[in-house]
Amino acid sequence: LRAAFAGSQAGVVFEEEKRFGLVVRLDKDYRQSLDDVKNLSVGLPGGGQIPFSQIADVSIQSGPAQVSREDTKRRITVGFNVRNRDVQSVIEEVTNKIDKQVKLPAGYYITYGGQFKNLEAAKNRLAFAVPVALILIFILLYFTFKSVRQTLLIYSAVPLSAIGGVFALWLRGMNFSISAGVGFIALFGVAVLNGIVLIAEFNRLEKEGISDITERVIKGLQIRLRPVIITAAVASLGFLPMALSTSAGAEVQKPLATVVIGGLITATLLTLIVLPVFYVIFSSQTFKFSFKSKAAKILPILVLLLTGPAFINEVKAQKAKPISLHDAIQLALDSNLAVRAANYSVEAGKALKGAALDLAKTNLDMGYGQFNSYSRDNNFTISQTFSFPTVYINQSKLADTKVKSNEWQLKGSQLEIATQVKQVYWQLAYLYSLQKLLIYQDSLYSGFQKAAELRSETGETNHLEMITARSQSLEVKNHLRQVNADIGISSRNLLTLLNTREALCPVDTVLKRLTYIPATDSFAFIQNPALGYQQQQIEVSRIEKELERSRMLPDFNIGLYSQTMIGTQDVDDLPRTFGRGDRFTGIQAGIAIPIWFVPFTSKIKAAKINENIARINADNYAKSLSGNYHTLLDEYSKYLGSVEYYEKQAIPEADLIIKQSTQSYQGGAMGYLDYVLSLSRALDIKQNYLDALNNYNQTIINIDFIIGKMF
Repeated sequence: LRAAFAGSQAGVVFEEEKRFGLVVRLDKDYRQSLDDVKNLSVGLPGGGQIPFSQIADVSIQSGPAQVSREDTKRRITVGFNVRNRDVQSVIEEVTNKIDKQVKLPAGYYITYGGQFKNLEAAKNRLAFAVPVALILIFILLYFTFKSVRQTLLIYSAVPLSAIGGVFALWLRGMNFSISAGVGFIALFGVAVLNGIVLIAEFNRLEKEGISDITERVIKGLQIRLRPVIITAAVASLGFLPMALSTSAGAEVQKPLATVVIGGLITATLLTLIVLPVFYVIFSSQTFKFSFKSKAAKILPILVLLLTGPAFINEVKAQKAKPISLHDAIQLALDSNLAVRAANYSVEAGKALKGAALDLAKTNLDMGYGQFNSYSRDNNFTISQTFSFPTVYINQSKLADTKVKSNEWQLKGSQLEIATQVKQVYWQLAYLYSLQKLLIYQDSLYSGFQKAAELRSETGETNHLEMITARSQSLEVKNHLRQVNADIGISSRNLLTLLNTREALCPVDTVLKRLTYIPATDSFAFIQNPALGYQQQQIEVSRIEKELERSRMLPDFNIGLYSQTMIGTQDVDDLPRTFGRGDRFTGIQAGIAIPIWFVPFTSKIKAAKINENIARINADNYAKSLSGNYHTLLDEYSKYLGSVEYYEKQAIPEADLIIKQSTQSYQGGAMGYLDYVLSLSRALDIKQNYLDALNNYNQTIINIDFIIGKMF
């Protein structure tokens, strides 16, 4: 078979001194089809021949085009390209999925090569090159300035430049790559130039006799400001074309240039601020650190500048903890500042109950002199004034009613916070559901874009289809970015309501319909705490009126006096002499009767007006609650019908439209305009369903607020 089709050497042909192999094989007319193989003759031991088809099954089968081996082991290579992601994370994801989903037979194993292998080798080289570069920079700086202190001062430009390099990569959405690592090495070398320029100028001014450090720093900055800026600007502008490059090799040039430009910007700005401060702090030989020194005041700012990005990254990396709605409400009731303030108001009202019996201050009078006779006597008097008992009774009632008012306010604050938590919680669930829908839309339009680009490349359609597909895909991505921003805003609002710094997210990331049974009582809103507070204000105003009336009643006064009457007094017609040790005591009582009633009647009249105002406010609030309650019930019926329509009919039809239109477009039975219209219609139905469901849930939450339902 090999000799007939591939040829076999049968001998050697000599032409003078040249030698050629004589190859024998079938003529080309007998090497065209499968039948030529079947009819090939095979010699028998006895001398006869039979066709090849009688001793073998001849057919065309699929087989490996090439069997590759490495280290005496067969090898199969699976290749793919990585787009918009870094190679290492892709390999980690592939490794995890293979470990979980693929069971290899004994003797089989998987290795990764290509760009990943190059990455591993480059990382090992960078792990050696970066420390060596940093050490060499340090050594060269030390040889230049002959001072470890000044070398460390200039060396501070390295972390300051690294901050800008990392931020520039993040700002442009680039992953860390080997070229970016090389850029950091180049950046560290260029960044220290600014420090060399400044420190060298400071040293020169010191040699010229400027001993004051502050003056030396300010003057040095004035002189070297332009050279420092030019030093950084030259390198930055030189790398700018590489950072903006879009030609071949841009994937290697852009990370390197981005790191250098971003690092030099921050290194220049921070070096002009941080390096002079460090120089002032550490240049003095008599420097001593104390909490009252300037260094202690400046050091926290520097620490914040250097550790701020790491802290921000740590916060971003913090994984959000799921929390249920019930736990979120309970946490808000325990931690929210508005609720805690309302709790303190209740405690303050209870504390004021002890002030209901507010007796007037006790009077203590003392007299000394000649008020009885020529002798000098003394007099002590103690007295106490009491209001009419009904005043204290009404004050106690007023304190109790105010405590109840504060309790109603507390319930109102708790209900309001719980309602806000429910609104934000289910708004987040709506946004997460909308995010998933947009991701699904993005996958559909991305597939449409790829198909349109392929058809455009093969000439099956014009560029309009490709442009339409691209615009639809970009529109969905833009909407998705907005939804992601809304998720961040709502998450921060939730954390504010819960008064916590811990990253939290709802357990319910899929929007679902809330259960609600309409109340049969049309006056269910009477349980609203705000209405209870308004009604309680009527009672407060009534008791205030009774208190003002009771203050018109007389006040009482009772006292005790003790005095001396030095001299001779007639007692039972007999003269008797009294000295300082003899005291005369007695009691006195009085009553205070108001004779000018105008202030009291004015206060009573104002209290009556306040009572009428409170009653009108309560009636008005009750009517407003009633109107809002019945309006929300009508909205509930409206959204309920809309949600049921979408769930029973519209959503299944939308899924069917997407499935059939995609199949028709891929099969060529539908044009791209009809396909886009069908997709838009179906996806609009899905988004309208989410909007209707969100409005339905928010309406139920508002109804719960009206009827005073907290959980």
